Amino acid sequence: MATDNSTTRPTPKEEWIKAEDGYDHVFEEFNKAGFQVHAFDQRGFGQTGKKSKTLGRSGGYAKAIPDITEALKRSEIEGVPLFLMGHSYGGSLVLNYNCIGPLRSKLSGVIASAPLVLASAPTRPNNLTISFAGVVSKVMPSLRIPVNLSSKFISRDKDEVAKYNKDPLVHGYGTTKGLFDMLTNGKLLLTERFKAASAEVPLLICHGTDDGLTDPKASKSFFDKCTHIKDKEYKLFEGHYHELHNEPEVDRKAVIDHYIQWLKAHLPKKQPKEDPKEVAKEQPKEDSKEEPKEQPITNPTPEAAEASDVIKVADAAAAPVPAQA
Repeated sequence: MATDNSTTRPTPKEEWIKAEDGYDHVFEEFNKAGFQVHAFDQRGFGQTGKKSKTLGRSGGYAKAIPDITEALKRSEIEGVPLFLMGHSYGGSLVLNYNCIGPLRSKLSGVIASAPLVLASAPTRPNNLTISFAGVVSKVMPSLRIPVNLSSKFISRDKDEVAKYNKDPLVHGYGTTKGLFDMLTNGKLLLTERFKAASAEVPLLICHGTDDGLTDPKASKSFFDKCTHIKDKEYKLFEGHYHELHNEPEVDRKAVIDHYIQWLKAHLPKKQPKEDPKEVAKEQPKEDSKEEPKEQPITNPTPEAAEASDVIKVADAAAAPVPAQA
């Protein structure tokens, strides 16, 4: 269990849904702020895909939603707020989970970073391509196809782009089923699914205005449609590209700081402890008057009875008992 550095109240755990590496610096800042982070690779990506030799085979939403549920079950600690966070495709997943996920009622908040509601114009496939992918996915759901996304849209930081290009865990593959699910479930957020978004779970959506991979206008449209969500925020970062947390140093810090401040603002309020002295002042001690203790009745000796007015036990039993105030 993580605890806030400035208080003894529990602080939340958080799930970051993302395929590849590149988040260590984000997790470190979360830890410094007192947050415990649990993260995992999606099926077919990152270390998971490399070890199982199933690069790109995610299993689609039929696998992704139960995987998130299992991760939440394993991460849950009684009395500790639980937040769900995702970036890009992971951002789309957490938005969808807040609509259809079995454990969404247990969440204390959802953060979607540059979520894939719709792809941006430079990378968006046309409707004919999407329809064709849907047909093929039914016949050959595990068919791997190349997905060549330009790394120039990743970040304005050239060093980050170079790291991305050299990362052995980054690959340009996807399955027909996985890619079709990715596109259609993002689009569903704008048609019917947004109505099912939990009204009680706070929501934060962050996007860069110059994101060339996922469309900030689409995520804003989803945000605007969710009029029933009581606590929500849409944060645009001017000039930022897709990976908000990997932008140039000053800009990435502003993004990470915003995440942390939002999380802290949505922790349960700490109940102030009562000052014993103040309680004593408000509730002055009442004067306590001890009632006289009853003296035990004994049978005196004949000599003592004659020398006093003591009533014998036998006589006292028949005597009327006076009423007490």
